[in-house]
Amino acid sequence: MDAFKGLNITRILPKMPSVTPDYYYTTAKPPVFRTSWHQLIVIGNGFDLECGLASSFSDFVKARTVDFEKADHGQIAEDVLFTKTIWDVILPSMGDANWCDIEGSIADWIAPKNREGKSSKSKFEKTLHKLANPTGTYDPDKAEDSVALFLEMRYQHHEPWNSENLLQITREDLAKLESDFDRYLSDEVETSKGYKEKVSELMSEIILGQRPSNDEYDVEESILSFNYTRAVNQFRSDEHDTEYVNIHGRLGGEIVFGIDGTDRMDNPMALPFTKTYRLMTLDLPDVGKLVHVPRSGLPMADGTKMIKFYGHSLGEADYSYFQAIFDSVKLYEGDTRLVFYFRPHKLSSGCIQDVNCARKEMMEKVIRLLTAYGLTLDNKDHGKNLIHKLLIEGRLSVSLLGNNVRRQ
Repeated sequence: MDAFKGLNITRILPKMPSVTPDYYYTTAKPPVFRTSWHQLIVIGNGFDLECGLASSFSDFVKARTVDFEKADHGQIAEDVLFTKTIWDVILPSMGDANWCDIEGSIADWIAPKNREGKSSKSKFEKTLHKLANPTGTYDPDKAEDSVALFLEMRYQHHEPWNSENLLQITREDLAKLESDFDRYLSDEVETSKGYKEKVSELMSEIILGQRPSNDEYDVEESILSFNYTRAVNQFRSDEHDTEYVNIHGRLGGEIVFGIDGTDRMDNPMALPFTKTYRLMTLDLPDVGKLVHVPRSGLPMADGTKMIKFYGHSLGEADYSYFQAIFDSVKLYEGDTRLVFYFRPHKLSSGCIQDVNCARKEMMEKVIRLLTAYGLTLDNKDHGKNLIHKLLIEGRLSVSLLGNNVRRQ
């Protein structure tokens, strides 16, 4: 200690760096932990139709009809956009109610089901029988006769007909139809006035509806589109990129017309036409990020909170997708809300649908969907009271979509 005698300690200490942080003068705020909140947006062709795009299959078929009439009147090949396929004969034979339903037509052609849901004899089989046993007479009121006559004229010196070569023609012509639809819809997107702006407005309306504040929640969105279009390349929230998947393919790549694979995957003739089989051939993005699966013990990352539907017909052909989504979020025992948005649409008469009629139409579709899903649950009692449970828990609503974004 004698060595430090007479040393002025106060002159030394202020110059020594502090080894402890000075919290008193800091301006940094403590981190804010927000509960995660994720929503999935599901859109169908009604979305594009509302944005002014002539995207329905019936619009496409009408354009094909005009094009074929050009060819019939001797216009040069460069003016004819489309190639006539076996499907151009099959579709008109389906009747007034189904002529524009490509998925229903494929199913009815290759693997139909009767009212009891059991397989019945297909038009494919009837056509093959007609081709293999020609009589020289054709009944234009019968689909199999019309298709057989078309094929006989197209392949005048064809080898003996069998299921393999007829199936090959059916598949190849479906690919041609898909390619023609791709080209048609791409042209519509480019020439439809204001389409991209309308897409942004409508998508914003859907996303913002019943969406919580970013101040309180870490909000994320994902979009599952059953359309082939994607007019806006990227939707983004304040903090996250939005996952966006075109489940049936995109324009400029490969698009899929297919049937629901439920109860058909063991049918070798129907298998190549199922959406499941067709999607396996596409290079789809990771669809696993579309839904946030609830994880026990992690309250800050507890799954998809809301699923919104808009513009989708909720038809049986896509039930398998919805079943997978509902299973992922554990719909029965979970807390995910289902919101089915609707807007009155233009009727064939040109009049706008009544709001109450539009709501009733959507409610009936929702009931059919959830009833069908309930039948897939292991606990049959849960399946029977699923809709009632969702209603009393405030997790099911059919709501008119507003116009708040467009008014701003």
